[in-house]
Amino acid sequence: MTGAPLGRAEVAEADLARARAAYRTSLEALRGWRAISPSARHPDAACRSLLGSLFTEPGLHRSALVGRIAEYAGVSRSTAERVLRRARDGGHVVDRPAGRRVRYFLSDRMFADCLAYLRRCMDRGDGLGGPERWR
Repeated sequence: MTGAPLGRAEVAEADLARARAAYRTSLEALRGWRAISPSARHPDAACRSLLGSLFTEPGLHRSALVGRIAEYAGVSRSTAERVLRRARDGGHVVDRPAGRRVRYFLSDRMFADCLAYLRRCMDRGDGLGGPERWR
């Protein structure tokens, strides 16, 4: 993505709701893809589930996020932990203390990149994507 990242405050609530719905759908698609291809356990699926989970539900605590990654990507919890650690170390994910727990969010840059990807590849105006985009 070129230029300054789009801030969260600059995104209209309706656009954000459409984007979150699309990412929820992509997580379910990932789960379906794994059902068809049980050998599809690899870091790409774990990274996609990390991004999709934090985009749709920002502020997940560590154990819930690791559980989501493991569930959607079909990887072990230790692999999910490793993916989260690498994403945090790479600046893609930020952690914020919230009492005794730590909550995770996409970095501003990653949030903007996820929105840009949605608009470029997943969205046809109604937030659902469609077969004409899959060709």
